[in-house]
Amino acid sequence: MAGDISVGRRVREARLRRGLTLREVAAKAGITTSALSQLERDQFNPTLGTLKALATALDITIGSLFTPATAPDRVVVRPAERKRLSPRQGITYHLLTPDLAGQIEFILSVYDAGASTGEEPFAYPAEQCGLVLEGVAEVHLGDRVHRLEAGDSIRFDCAIPHRIVNRGETELRCIWAIIPPTF
Repeated sequence: MAGDISVGRRVREARLRRGLTLREVAAKAGITTSALSQLERDQFNPTLGTLKALATALDITIGSLFTPATAPDRVVVRPAERKRLSPRQGITYHLLTPDLAGQIEFILSVYDAGASTGEEPFAYPAEQCGLVLEGVAEVHLGDRVHRLEAGDSIRFDCAIPHRIVNRGETELRCIWAIIPPTF
């Protein structure tokens, strides 16, 4: 489809619109020039932390790197209308709000067994709270690890380096609210 543009291509287009070199963006994002080049050519599967760092370096949102879903109603979002984000293999985020124009981001995250947001923790200025609907989440928050099972919830400052791992043998499904929106 004409509207289906890869994440790598969107990163490249955002970089070129800003007149930045591979080296400049890679340095700002804390990755190698080679990794950025591979990402732009869709030969590299970035972590969520890498996508957040790139979005910050390019002064864009992570959501702008993905194909938008059409949501004809600005208040209600039907399951078929949800914007889907897959920042890395094994993880899919479903935007539960019509867009990111408001003051809160509300998402459903689905992690395959063993999937994680990446080996490296990441941080950004926001506050996040979540509820595990099913499965087992391991939330690495600074130097502490919190094991959450269905029905457990958590709130934390996203400025603390963190990562999320599905330690269960089944799919992990969580609801997250993040203020301000970061996607």
